[in-house]
Amino acid sequence: MKVRYSFEYLIHLIYCALNDLQPEEKPEGIDFEEVFLLGKEHEVGNIAFLSVQRLKNKPDSDLFNEWQVYYYHSVQRNARQLAEYNALVKLLTENKIRWTEAQGTVTKTLYPLPEWRMMSDIDLIVDVSSLEKIKELMTSLGYRVEDYTENELNVFPENGTEIEYHTEFFTEFYKGSFERYSGAVNSPFSHAVPDGDNEYKWVLDTTHYYLYSLLHIIKHFEYAGCGIRRILDLYILKTRLGDKVDSEYINKCLNDYDFTPLAEKLFELEGYWFEGTEPESDLTETALDVLRSGNHGAADIHLRNSIRRDSADGAANAKRRKVKSFLFPSLEDLYDGHPEFREKGYSVAKSRLYRALYNFKPSEIKRMLSYFSRIRKSK
Repeated sequence: MKVRYSFEYLIHLIYCALNDLQPEEKPEGIDFEEVFLLGKEHEVGNIAFLSVQRLKNKPDSDLFNEWQVYYYHSVQRNARQLAEYNALVKLLTENKIRWTEAQGTVTKTLYPLPEWRMMSDIDLIVDVSSLEKIKELMTSLGYRVEDYTENELNVFPENGTEIEYHTEFFTEFYKGSFERYSGAVNSPFSHAVPDGDNEYKWVLDTTHYYLYSLLHIIKHFEYAGCGIRRILDLYILKTRLGDKVDSEYINKCLNDYDFTPLAEKLFELEGYWFEGTEPESDLTETALDVLRSGNHGAADIHLRNSIRRDSADGAANAKRRKVKSFLFPSLEDLYDGHPEFREKGYSVAKSRLYRALYNFKPSEIKRMLSYFSRIRKSK
């Protein structure tokens, strides 16, 4: 890859760290601070630092020190989250609650070092019949507990990592085209077996862990975009587990539920960035979406993708639905737009009321008019 932009140099630094290679010196016209900020935004700056410290011409001392602190923070964060995870596992085991896992806590074990794969929360899968008991346990320990959906819980410690308890790989929150995901794979415990050392810990078979991880990344990309860290996860999954899964079964699921074109596009981008393979198709929009998404997606990508998904039902219906969802948003959409509502545990009615009052501000009225204008002009 010829380096012309800051993001390309960031990818190069990550590539060299992954392969223990000496990185090229920063090209003229590339700004170290831009590379650092982009790495932080996508939660891969810690990996890039391992290459930066090998450069002959390093960033200025202030920026280098800040980058180094960011790397050490990722190491400390991993250690703290591991301690939190072990305490959580002990609590579930002592209370005879069956659980399994399929997201960051597993994926980070596939990386060369677990702290390379930064993690925002701890996700566990439990039986739906255990949710009430878990809610009581977490509440008794002083955690703030919220019903994320009917069959999920979000747990917020005063100081520490958010915990999400799921009962399926993919929940009913994702309607319409997102039902493809639950159709392709669900019922986690039917694809898992008890761990030999802990009867309450169940371990997913490699094929279904790989399939779920791949679909989880695709879901993020389809919903509101996904960042560099998710594309790096694809590389790790492919290189560490690609020869250990039932590829025929996975390919059939991808084909049956119309995931193959997007999966191929994302793997093509992963190959270009992290394996040095030349792309066979135009990856411009895919790469731009990844870069614009940051680590958790972007609102404008969500809007655009929503209209695209609904276009099969007719543009007019799609636009009406967008207007309706804007006027009467779901609780999760309200929480995403106003994190303070989630923190205070507001109901959907209270959240809509406070949002309406907030929207009387001139700046918000202007933003709403712009929003409806974009929907009217969209195709």
